[in-house]
Amino acid sequence: MKKIIRVIRMILLCFFIQNISEAQSTDFTLGIILPDATAEINQVQIQKLETKIAQIINNSNEATVGYFNDFVVYPVVSIDETSVVEGGMQNITVSTIDFTLFVKQISSNLVYNTFSKKLKGSGNNKSQAVTNAFNQIKAGDEIYLQFIKIAKAKIFKYYNDNCKSIIQKANNAVSKQDYEQALGILQSIPSASTLCYNEAQKKAIDVYKKYQTILCAKNMNTAKAEIAVNNFSAALEALQMIDPTSNCGAEVKRLIAQISSKVDKKDQQNLDLEKLRINAIKEIGKAYYSNTVKLVSYNVILH
Repeated sequence: MKKIIRVIRMILLCFFIQNISEAQSTDFTLGIILPDATAEINQVQIQKLETKIAQIINNSNEATVGYFNDFVVYPVVSIDETSVVEGGMQNITVSTIDFTLFVKQISSNLVYNTFSKKLKGSGNNKSQAVTNAFNQIKAGDEIYLQFIKIAKAKIFKYYNDNCKSIIQKANNAVSKQDYEQALGILQSIPSASTLCYNEAQKKAIDVYKKYQTILCAKNMNTAKAEIAVNNFSAALEALQMIDPTSNCGAEVKRLIAQISSKVDKKDQQNLDLEKLRINAIKEIGKAYYSNTVKLVSYNVILH
């Protein structure tokens, strides 16, 4: 049941993120990690908290919610005090919450910024009081914007100060043929971090070409399977993911020529090789960090 709820929550958040991201462009992302529901804070309240944190990140104009690196925002929430106020026709429950946000790098366990605030909410019962306390989080408040801005500045300093070691970490992954990790590390460097970005991009292209040895066979098999069931558009999409300079480039050209007459004109595009490679690297990096964050325990993050 918890897994189903997580999936539903993620789908809803993705719709929310997509609507905001269409109007905002940034290559720096922050993931969100949340605790499981407890007796004190239920699943609906955690979902509300997630939405609030996503708003804080996206409203900052410094970052968007996403998984292109291993930097995450996570909250620590504890109910400090709950009391019942008598009066009128019905008693009112008041809860005070200690609300703390951290920006942290998963791989290094380093905290780049933290922020704490007391929230107070009231309602007919404790659950309503907690929900209304979360409603007091105003994502547009300057203090939240500064929280993200300062964290971003520190993270960019990290990239600039550690450029050589970051690229060496990618090289180490390549030596183990862990191309996805290497590409994830290299593509995580934001373009605004100019001291390291250009060097990382060149390295990423080299790694991607090596990775083609594996990707080539995988995408070729996918394309042939789609051709076998006359799904030519899907076959073309798989073939377009293969670098023309790879060892199966000649066969790719042959298959594209074979099915080109069977594919709608709108699906046939003049491919920009450089753009194709960069987009493919971004998708590989995104998948790598998305999977990495999913494997992280909330309790581990807090130690």
